[in-house]
Amino acid sequence: MKALCLVMLLAALMTSFALMQPYFTKILIDDGLLKGHMDKVIRFAGLIVIMGIVAFIISGINRWLYVGLSGRILFRLREDVYGHLMKLSPDFYAHWRTGDIVSRLDGDVAAVQRFATDSLLAVVNGALALVGSLAIMLFLSWQLTVIAFALLPLQVIFLRWMRPRLERASRILREKSADISSFFIESLSSVKLIQSMSGEGREQARLSHLNRSYLDDLLKLQIISHVTGGVPGLLTTTATAFVFVIGGYYVTGGAATIGTLIAFSAYMARATGPVQTFLGLYVAWQRAMVSLVRVEEIKSQKIAVTDPVQPIVIGARARGDLRLDGVSFFYDDAERRGVRDLSLHIPPGQKILISGPSGAGKSTLINLLHRHYDPAHGGIFLDGVACPDIALKELRHIIAVVDQNTILFHGTIKDNITYGVGTASLEQVTEAARAARIDEFIQDLPDKYDTVIGERGARLSGGQKQRLSIARALLMAPKLLILDEATSAVDRETGAEIQAMLDRYFADCTRIIISHHREAVGAVDRIFTMADGRLSEDMLGGDRP
Repeated sequence: MKALCLVMLLAALMTSFALMQPYFTKILIDDGLLKGHMDKVIRFAGLIVIMGIVAFIISGINRWLYVGLSGRILFRLREDVYGHLMKLSPDFYAHWRTGDIVSRLDGDVAAVQRFATDSLLAVVNGALALVGSLAIMLFLSWQLTVIAFALLPLQVIFLRWMRPRLERASRILREKSADISSFFIESLSSVKLIQSMSGEGREQARLSHLNRSYLDDLLKLQIISHVTGGVPGLLTTTATAFVFVIGGYYVTGGAATIGTLIAFSAYMARATGPVQTFLGLYVAWQRAMVSLVRVEEIKSQKIAVTDPVQPIVIGARARGDLRLDGVSFFYDDAERRGVRDLSLHIPPGQKILISGPSGAGKSTLINLLHRHYDPAHGGIFLDGVACPDIALKELRHIIAVVDQNTILFHGTIKDNITYGVGTASLEQVTEAARAARIDEFIQDLPDKYDTVIGERGARLSGGQKQRLSIARALLMAPKLLILDEATSAVDRETGAEIQAMLDRYFADCTRIIISHHREAVGAVDRIFTMADGRLSEDMLGGDRP
């Protein structure tokens, strides 16, 4: 707030200097040049130069302050929207294109920020310049002032007529920009598939079509924007011409001095400038409202799960005791996708296997256990505490998930292993990697644990990615470990080694293994089958592969 007030104060000071210069010019001409008083000419010319230098310095300081303020507002707004995105459920991301989200997070947020900050500064500067200029113009000649602003009502009426057209064109262009962003994200992340299917030409054609469509709408918006801004400017030019005609008549008739006309024309330029700025802000406001609506569409998305107001802390009491009591959850009202009436108790340290066909509800169960969603009916209890009563951070530290679709970030191997435990030492990281059977591979790399693995781990094989993910889970030391086809990208022998390692390192940890291959998971305490969202236990009994 202090920075904003200082920016406004400096802006007011610069405007005051700008308003003084034309009047000094009038005195210089009428009382100096026309009367032959060179001392006044030199004095006021010096004052004009001094004010110009001071205004230049103040302008530089103000610009530096303003850019910093504007940047902080942009970053805070973007961080706020990003923070909201981080709380949304996987269902949101299943329905929204990544490119569309990025377009709103980048372009639309920036557009709202530019209007919010630029408009405030423009309004303050413009209001001061307009009020000051108008007062001096009325003092110099009220008749010329009336002529200068006679066509202003027509400008306002025209802009109101153009508003819906500009808004519609801006919205269409924003959507086309999102289409292009989505295309790049989707195609660049699928280059290998495109190449293997010889689809380069097809994708080039898609890009050309998107570019042509975007260019057509961009040109339409340019025409609309040109007309919207040009017609008021043309009306202002017409009014200015009338001022010079009438003012010239006054000067030739002796009713006004040449200095007065020159000063009046300068003040008129300073007054019409803010008027044009205000009219332009009206146009910019329409564009900003389009972006604001797009940003609000994200902000209005309902957060599926929230932290409890007063969470129950499990802390050192965590043992990994899991109980599901009549849990049901569906993604749609038709209840075609989800899980139904799941009841299950897994004591601490027990290892269970859940198998079933694709679409049976296994991934939904994982999402419920990790609390990306809350059940519509029933409850999930961890160590006797209802999951909604546990802070999300603690819950997701107690329960770790190793997914078959391993997510890695652009960074070093160490960065990725320590993602869940940022304070881990290199010794701890090495121990986790050694247990996950990937330390030997890492030690052979030139930069070892400081090796950058590329976007989504592009420099690693599928098996290496999965083993990094397992090392990350090992480092977290969870009490309940969920392995969703965690060894699907490695050969059977390596998979058996990893399972033996997990049995050794997580002997006291509750383990839920989701796999289509029963023989690959080793000995288990219980076996369940999931089908059509229901869970049934295999009652053949025994610890067996």
